[in-house]
Amino acid sequence: MPLRALRARRLKMFDIAQWRLVGWNVLVLIFILAILEIAVYSLFSANIYSEVDQQLRAQKDAVIARLSQTGGDAYSLYALTNAPSEPSYRTVVANAAGQVNVSTDCPPNPQPMVPARPCPPRSMAAVSRDAMTAALRTGSDDLRTVSYGQEGPQRVLTFAVSRTDKTFVGVVQISRTASGEDSGLHELLLLLTLGGLIGVLLSGIASLFLANRALVPIRKAFSRQRQFTADASHELRTPLALIRANAEMLERHGGSLPDDDASLVNDIIRETDHLNRLVGDLLTLARADAESTKLASEQVDLRSLVSEVHEDLQRIAESRGIGSSATLDGPVTVQGDEGRLRQLLLILLDNSLKYTDRGGRVDLSLQREDGNVRLVVADTGIGIPTGDLPHVFDRFYRVDRAREHDSGGTGLGLAIAQWIVQAHQGNIKVESNVGRGTRFQVQLPALDTGEQPRTSG
Repeated sequence: MPLRALRARRLKMFDIAQWRLVGWNVLVLIFILAILEIAVYSLFSANIYSEVDQQLRAQKDAVIARLSQTGGDAYSLYALTNAPSEPSYRTVVANAAGQVNVSTDCPPNPQPMVPARPCPPRSMAAVSRDAMTAALRTGSDDLRTVSYGQEGPQRVLTFAVSRTDKTFVGVVQISRTASGEDSGLHELLLLLTLGGLIGVLLSGIASLFLANRALVPIRKAFSRQRQFTADASHELRTPLALIRANAEMLERHGGSLPDDDASLVNDIIRETDHLNRLVGDLLTLARADAESTKLASEQVDLRSLVSEVHEDLQRIAESRGIGSSATLDGPVTVQGDEGRLRQLLLILLDNSLKYTDRGGRVDLSLQREDGNVRLVVADTGIGIPTGDLPHVFDRFYRVDRAREHDSGGTGLGLAIAQWIVQAHQGNIKVESNVGRGTRFQVQLPALDTGEQPRTSG
């Protein structure tokens, strides 16, 4: 229904503000949580391998110390790094070319006089080639986590070994399973993710509740402001009517007044009429804001209404030297308030006449298309600058303030026109070119002739 649609638009303004507050609160929380969770995960992942890394470096130090004593070779390196008490460790010893000499999968030949057997290909899977290359190139230790297929993640320490005479012996990789640590990291990541999601959800609910509470006084203040405007506009009508009545009484005795005083009386009457129109428009908008205006709901023959209004204003247009025409499709029926629709037409036509100079034109067209009614009021007037177009429906906004005031305008007509269109579930838009004219287009839902009238909400 028209009033329900208008009420929904009024509520939507506060809903948008409420959801914006919620959205910003949630975004800030997500940002903070992301930083904290990244910091926690990074710190935990850096420390979780510390004990394993210390054990690997202890193995390395033992190898270097014992090698300096024995001066051994690649086979002895293997023996040094594979103590039976450490079955969870794995060792690979390779030469400078990256070829595996001995490994946990390929132990050295127990018969020293028999030539060494080449390691089977399966032992090559336990070698991190990138780590070996890095250790050889830099000459420093390389410590990383590597996954070996189905064996899972391994923590690998790679270092080059030389004898005391600087003779290169080989590259040693000592690895230890990191499945427990990797599982701990995955569990931490899952916990942080779920905790973050739950935190964001709870924060969203709390923010929605708090935003709703925070907007309560704003809603009340807005309601009081609208009611005050309506009350003030209503109360101003009586003193303005008295002022005009007294001024008219003075005007009737104008023969006994000096010319200057008679002119002042005319000015009082003219400005009082302007104030009366302003107060009337303010009262209309205030009641619309307060949703206290009751619109009638009846079938309106829009074609006949447009034709009637055009005939009334055509005489005014001719007296100003402005041409006009009306192209009407019919019959066109809408559901709404005939009085308000008449007011809409008067506002648009009066606005076009006001800003069209002598010799110009104001044309109307009405047609039905795709279940809607399209009403167009076009003129060849001064036009509206592009920067002013988004504001033409704002209250008290005037493109040409001098012309608006001289013609008795209040700056509220187009705002009232927009309200009338929205109250009838339609939309209004404006197109204009400076010096070429302005075109207002109104679209309203059409009513089938066989459709039953709807009651107002």
